[in-house]
Amino acid sequence: MIEVRNEFRVPADPETVYDYLLALEQVGECIPGAQVGPAGDDGAHPAQIAVKLGPMRFSYSGRVRLEDRLEPERKATLVADVREARGQGTAKARMEMSVDREDNGARVVTHTEVHLTGRAASMGRGVIDDVAARMVDDMAACITQRLGSEPAAPGVPASPAEPQRPVGGFRLMLRVFWDKLFKRRR
Repeated sequence: MIEVRNEFRVPADPETVYDYLLALEQVGECIPGAQVGPAGDDGAHPAQIAVKLGPMRFSYSGRVRLEDRLEPERKATLVADVREARGQGTAKARMEMSVDREDNGARVVTHTEVHLTGRAASMGRGVIDDVAARMVDDMAACITQRLGSEPAAPGVPASPAEPQRPVGGFRLMLRVFWDKLFKRRR
């Protein structure tokens, strides 16, 4: 199991940010390499995500759903269950998030537990942590762009959807190898 903790700030009202984060199709537009479809009768959304790590590309498809939602506290739990399109790898994730009020807007805190199997699991925690952090940074920048500039009318996206490219991990892999090389020499 891998645990990933992140936080980011959005210069917008916390309730607006919370509602936006629970609109999974809109958030999917902000996650690099991801697509999230409309919810089915059971409330689960079909989801796909692609991630590049050097010459390797991982494509997953499955479902994501809102498991729990606490309105007054602006907290929610999302769960995802995806399978590698080619290969036998899987990823199961549980993300708890909260949106808190800050002087200039909202602070979003996430705690995610990820269970990986297959080729991606063999990449190592450092690479996975770096890719996860970059994905959250890109998602936060997109959400900030959409919510932090001019607020949109309720139910209207702040800007047209622009597909996000998969996160490339070549530089991340080089950085992890570099760190490991110098840690051995210390």
